[in-house]
Amino acid sequence: MRTRILITAGLVIVFGFNVQAQTAAVTAPAAVVRAENYYRTELYMGMSIPDGSMVSDDAWERFLAEVVTPLFPAGFTILGGRGQYREASGTIAKEPSHVLVFLYKKADRKAAGVKIEQIRAEYKKRFAQESVLRVDITKSVTVSF
Repeated sequence: MRTRILITAGLVIVFGFNVQAQTAAVTAPAAVVRAENYYRTELYMGMSIPDGSMVSDDAWERFLAEVVTPLFPAGFTILGGRGQYREASGTIAKEPSHVLVFLYKKADRKAAGVKIEQIRAEYKKRFAQESVLRVDITKSVTVSF
């Protein structure tokens, strides 16, 4: 009887220890991720040109290389989409579009705003656009890289 109790106690200790070790591995705190607050601006750029043509892929890539990348060399995001827009003439234009997304720190907010306006102005001029929609997220977003 005494041998059976010792064997049972030994099994509990061995298995109990293993369970605790596994639990500790699962519940160990994750590495601390450092996050910072950024502001976000989006530019909505239609691809239709008033003469009935479209901004070609080559023209779009040149615009990015010549205008956007030099102003935001650290990076930006390009999203594809389709949009609808009422032209000054009243006509509803449905067109493919690109959305540029910029993230920047509060300290860089003023300088980033100037650069974003340069991008808008050049896109309108280069591709004869009536407008480029700008959306500024006025609350900061938390970002970690």
